[in-house]
Amino acid sequence: MDPTDERLLHDFYACDAAALERLAARHDPLLARVAHLILVARTGSQVQALGEWDIDDRLSNVWAHVLMTKMTGLAVWPHQRLTALAWLLHLLALEMDRHLGFRPPF
Repeated sequence: MDPTDERLLHDFYACDAAALERLAARHDPLLARVAHLILVARTGSQVQALGEWDIDDRLSNVWAHVLMTKMTGLAVWPHQRLTALAWLLHLLALEMDRHLGFRPPF
């Protein structure tokens, strides 16, 4: 049986780098699809959404952020408040907003 997302993050923070790779492999397609849907909603156009930015670069930044939380010990996954997927979606939304110039609240 595959470990849960939460188990993979716990393992990652316990120094298992392969756990983060498994989590990324599991969620990259979903995060890319969500990013595209949000871009379409925000731009109002499939064509404009495709031209806004490179989704692969944004996903790389999300995973780099997760990696940095472990390296710095700051702003780690708030496991008592969010599921792993909810946290990743939150990080993706922040990354998109930084790039598109949006500021919370939306």
